Amino acid sequence: MHNILELKGKLNHDSRDATSGAPEIPKGAEVTVSKLLSLENSLQEVHAFWQRDAAGFRPLVSAYYTSVVAKSNRMRGILHDEAVVGAKFSEETSPRHIITYGVSLQAIKQGIGLLVTCRSILEAVFGSRIDHDKMKELSTPLGAQMVRAIKARGMSKTRFLKVVKDAWYVSYFGVETCTKVVTDAQIVTLYDTGLSFAEILERVGMTNEPIRRLDEVTWLVDKEQYAKLMNAAPYLVSMSVSDLGRINPIFRCPRMAEGMGFSIPEPKDEPVIGVIDTLFDTSVYFSKWVENHCMVQQELIEWGDYGHGTAVSSLIVDGPALNPLLDDGCGRFRVRHFGVAKEKGNSTVGILQKIEQIVKGNTDIKVWNLSLGSDLAIDGNFISPEAALLDKIQFENDVIFVVSGTNNRDRKQSFPPVGAPADSLNSMVVNAATFSGEPASYSRNGLILHFFNKPDVCAVGGDEQDGLYVYSTNGRVKMYGTSFATPWISRKLAYLIHIMRFSREVAKALLIDAAAGWSTKGREQNLIGFGIVPTKIEEVLGTPDDEIKFLIRGVSKSYDTFAYNIPVPMLNGKFPYKAKATLCYFPKCSRKEGVDYTDTELDVHFGRLDKKGVIKSINGNKQDDPVFLQCYEKDARNRYRKWDNSKHLCERISERSGLLESLNGSNNWGFSVKAKERLADKSGRGLHFGLVITLKNIRGNDRYAEFKRLCQADNWFVFEMDIQSMVDTYVKAEEEVVFDGEEQ
Repeated sequence: MHNILELKGKLNHDSRDATSGAPEIPKGAEVTVSKLLSLENSLQEVHAFWQRDAAGFRPLVSAYYTSVVAKSNRMRGILHDEAVVGAKFSEETSPRHIITYGVSLQAIKQGIGLLVTCRSILEAVFGSRIDHDKMKELSTPLGAQMVRAIKARGMSKTRFLKVVKDAWYVSYFGVETCTKVVTDAQIVTLYDTGLSFAEILERVGMTNEPIRRLDEVTWLVDKEQYAKLMNAAPYLVSMSVSDLGRINPIFRCPRMAEGMGFSIPEPKDEPVIGVIDTLFDTSVYFSKWVENHCMVQQELIEWGDYGHGTAVSSLIVDGPALNPLLDDGCGRFRVRHFGVAKEKGNSTVGILQKIEQIVKGNTDIKVWNLSLGSDLAIDGNFISPEAALLDKIQFENDVIFVVSGTNNRDRKQSFPPVGAPADSLNSMVVNAATFSGEPASYSRNGLILHFFNKPDVCAVGGDEQDGLYVYSTNGRVKMYGTSFATPWISRKLAYLIHIMRFSREVAKALLIDAAAGWSTKGREQNLIGFGIVPTKIEEVLGTPDDEIKFLIRGVSKSYDTFAYNIPVPMLNGKFPYKAKATLCYFPKCSRKEGVDYTDTELDVHFGRLDKKGVIKSINGNKQDDPVFLQCYEKDARNRYRKWDNSKHLCERISERSGLLESLNGSNNWGFSVKAKERLADKSGRGLHFGLVITLKNIRGNDRYAEFKRLCQADNWFVFEMDIQSMVDTYVKAEEEVVFDGEEQ
């Protein structure tokens, strides 16, 4: 086995070419006068609706698109993309975007006028229809006369093309109205109309209502308050989810209670993992390893509130001693335990406020274990408030949450959708596997927002036949559930971050890469994510002799961050390798954007370089190819995981795998990470990323040492990540220094 290598060197940064070309529609497409008239009529109805409304809200206009649209194909002519306040997919077999815009009544009237003018131009100049080729012709000398005719009717060429393009991608306009009937308390999220909490209450006649809120537009309301809100302004509600019994601990009944005769040495300077859970029982044998913080009112506490949280912390502190077959080689960890929840009957709002307070007050903790979750299924079009908060915390702070994938308690339903907060995009979401490597029968299912795969990975969580040993209020007992799979991933992440000194981005990428292996197609991916993480940390940090695994940490400072000088050993002038690469980053997210949740996309390319210096990516990524740009957005998302923050590229290995030719006569390969922003706000730039790359020699040869020498000769600093050396360094760094003359 070889150690992983870290390459450090100069990464290049290039700004994107600002020229984007004239607006156009796909080849073979056309826009007709009748389509413009249909859009005009539907927008007229929207205008009439808001003229009748007297509540004083900024008008909300929903555009019903013909398909899933790329950022570049959102409206730019009829209405402006910067006015987006929500996005979701239609509930149809073939999803399509429904994007809601917050605009003025004047903007709607102006949009109607643009459609009228554009329709008259189409009738007078283009014979009532215009296609892709004719739009392109307007930018050539042949189209000069048509451009003059367009301008003579009071519209610029660019505006005309933008309106035509909008008309191709938008099916019709309308006003989305919530019709959901509820029987319990709700967390409602309103469209952002630019008004404050107090101003909204005044306009819906609820000024005197005692409402708890997470922010200006996310409120906790009871059934009666919800009815008042819906009666006053049903178009204002973007989404709502039940708050009854949310954030319940995932807990399985104990079996085989055993004696209390366990012992553990005194803690020293082991890394600390944060646990946010139910309460901790300070009478257990490992209590000195746990710094306990109870955040539930004393008069509300019951004995059952201690079981789940204590069991979770037992695995983090002493999991290998309790389960020798699952010894991961990571040792023991200290825990800072925050008891924020009871066994059942918890409310989201109070717990979320506590979580944010806890993380901000404990900045030394990098890994947070959250084995709490809701029985209720997520909404496919919206991120839950819990997940949105976790994503916000992780974007703003150098931390990672490890979240359980939630359990299926209703066995009448097979593999239902996960519950909050397992829809957190930035978090490492963990499902459970059996000891035999199958998805646990109580697993729940991704996708998130119709697209993002959750969970991320799996670990052993046991099942009804064979559970895990935990130590709780009843001593050493057997339990099973995703709650008890999650701590094994928290332990590995803490080891990689604290002992091995990796960034959270690299640590996450290493676990995903190890779980995925060389599989090019996920097996039951919505249940196991990228795969089951190997038990031993050595299997995460080591690689077989016929493989070369290296990592690169970087910061996306501009559009393109790249290096084209990765020297790969050759055999008779060819490359005897198959490759894989894993990229992870923690983007800023916008809940108001609905299904278009991530603000920043990092698109990764890795592979050989051709004579023009262009990377031939191992997954055939052609998103920057002008020809490919004609493809649909859904294809880019499905093929290349566009907008996903965890990407795994892998070549297929088969008996027929042959040697690869050099495309430019050299042995250099390259990688490129391109940043794309969905919104005008560029605060997502400057993202750190972790990239893990593996080259597998299909001839079975060991070229590890040669690769190191080549990299060093090409001005890379090469660090061999030896486990024992890093452990020794950590121990030395944590030693207390006693100077001469001081008492020991």
